[in-house]
Amino acid sequence: MCIGIFTKEKFEIVNDPKDAEIIVINTCGFIESAKEEAINCILEMAKYKENGICKYLVAMGCLVQRYKSELEKALPEVDLFLSIDEYDDFWNKILSLINVKTQSKNTLDYMDRIISTGNTTAYLKIAEGCSNRCTYCAIPYIRGPFVSRKMEDILKEAEKIASLRN
Repeated sequence: MCIGIFTKEKFEIVNDPKDAEIIVINTCGFIESAKEEAINCILEMAKYKENGICKYLVAMGCLVQRYKSELEKALPEVDLFLSIDEYDDFWNKILSLINVKTQSKNTLDYMDRIISTGNTTAYLKIAEGCSNRCTYCAIPYIRGPFVSRKMEDILKEAEKIASLRN
């Protein structure tokens, strides 16, 4: 969805971080190895601010949702931390970061997608969160209780994805 908004706003999407002026890292905060991988990725991408053309480093996702205040203190290299709760205001926060004065009405929308999984598969989110509250699991604390998307929204998105494949 984030890539979709950047594309819609006429930003060029690049695959190599050395060519990026804005690097956005989507993090996981579920298991220890994923947390470590996210932190390492943030630190690795921060090097492009020192030695590349990168001007802005953004971290978002589950790790940020769970540990935002700690991350803000520990990782001053990151220009913007976006928790899941802030996704609806994603684009305005990006515009604020890069000092663009006109505020866009763009919000994250499942229909604003760039399919990055090739020509034969695509992910389709049908629900969010979990209500089980297992003692070993952090998902309910990060993503909140289980909430299903509306069936008509899921079908509309599936149709859109299928139309992009034809």
